[in-house]
Amino acid sequence: MRQGQPHRVPVSLQPEEFLTVNADSVTDTIDRDKIELAAQVLRGGASVRLRVWGTSMLPAIWPGDLVSIESAAPDSLVPGDLVLILQEGRFLLHRLIGRTQDENEQPRWITRGDSMPQNDPPAATPELVGRVSRIHGRRHLPLNGQPTFLGSISARILCHCNLVRSLALRTGSRWRDWFE
Repeated sequence: MRQGQPHRVPVSLQPEEFLTVNADSVTDTIDRDKIELAAQVLRGGASVRLRVWGTSMLPAIWPGDLVSIESAAPDSLVPGDLVLILQEGRFLLHRLIGRTQDENEQPRWITRGDSMPQNDPPAATPELVGRVSRIHGRRHLPLNGQPTFLGSISARILCHCNLVRSLALRTGSRWRDWFE
C-alpha cells in the first residue's frame, strides 16, 4: 500500500487475541536466552557484568549491585568464594561453602546465600559457571573467604527477621556503609 492511496482489496480486522502477545512468556524466553548467552561467554573463558536483584546475599551484595563475573576453573575455587551457578535455567550467585562427591564420585558444590537459613541443593561442576571478581562501587568487601564478623551477624539477623530486612532494603545505602 502507498500512503494516500486507498487499498483496493478489503482488509478485515483481526480479532484482539491475534494481536495480543503474552508478555510474561516473551520476557521469560528473552531472559533465558540472555542467561544462556552469559553462561556460554563464561564457559568460553571471558567475563561478564551482571546486575543482581535478589536479597539472599545481604548484606554482602544488595539488590541493584553490579558485579563482574569471571570464568573460573573448579579446582581454583575455595570455600568463601562468591560463585555463579546455573540451575534450572536461572542464575544463582551465592557463597561457596564446600565441596562433596555424589555416589558416582563426581564433585558436587555446596553453596548458600549469606542471609539464607540453609544450603542450596548441591550443584554439579557443569552448573558452576564463574566467580565474582568485583562488586562495582564497593571498596571494603572481601571477595574470598568468609564474611566479616559484623557481616555474619547482620546476615543472620536479616535472614530471620523480616522487619529488619524490610528496613534494611528501604534504607539500603546507609545500611551498606554500616555493614561493610
